[in-house]
Amino acid sequence: MSYDRIRLYDAGRFHDTELPDWYHAAVRISETERVDWHRALERVLDCEYTLLTEEGLLGGALEIRFWPSEIHGFFVLIETPLSFVEHVIVPNPADWLPFLSRHLAPLIGVANQGSLIALHGRIGNAFIAWARHGKGSHIGRETGESRIDLDNDRDRRRAQQARAAMERERREGSA
Repeated sequence: MSYDRIRLYDAGRFHDTELPDWYHAAVRISETERVDWHRALERVLDCEYTLLTEEGLLGGALEIRFWPSEIHGFFVLIETPLSFVEHVIVPNPADWLPFLSRHLAPLIGVANQGSLIALHGRIGNAFIAWARHGKGSHIGRETGESRIDLDNDRDRRRAQQARAAMERERREGSA
């Protein structure tokens, strides 16, 4: 992870600022000692993180963690399992609740709604798979894919290839 700026939330406003020394120390620990990035932050901030999003519920959509450091304020990390989204420092404890309610709560709500929509889609696909084929013929219950569909697709491709080969032979024979 290499970023050269960090967001600072102070008195209800965002400001960009240089990365603090403890951030560079966490990067160094993570890279040289091969420590998980979140654990490296715990070491330099001298506190454990709290996960604000439900683990497993979001299906990889969004993870929001914060470290409540007595020395450095609140450090918030917003990311997906595959990429970084944003990091914010809230140095003044009086700003934490306004930041949480104005900025993080709506983000968490949208992420949870998205995960519920995805979950309903998976439930719908599982029901469709069951309704079409009953028990035991499924490759992917979540996607609705079934062995019957795959076999039918394979047979359809073979028939199409056979028709194409017969058409080629007919054309070559008439030429």
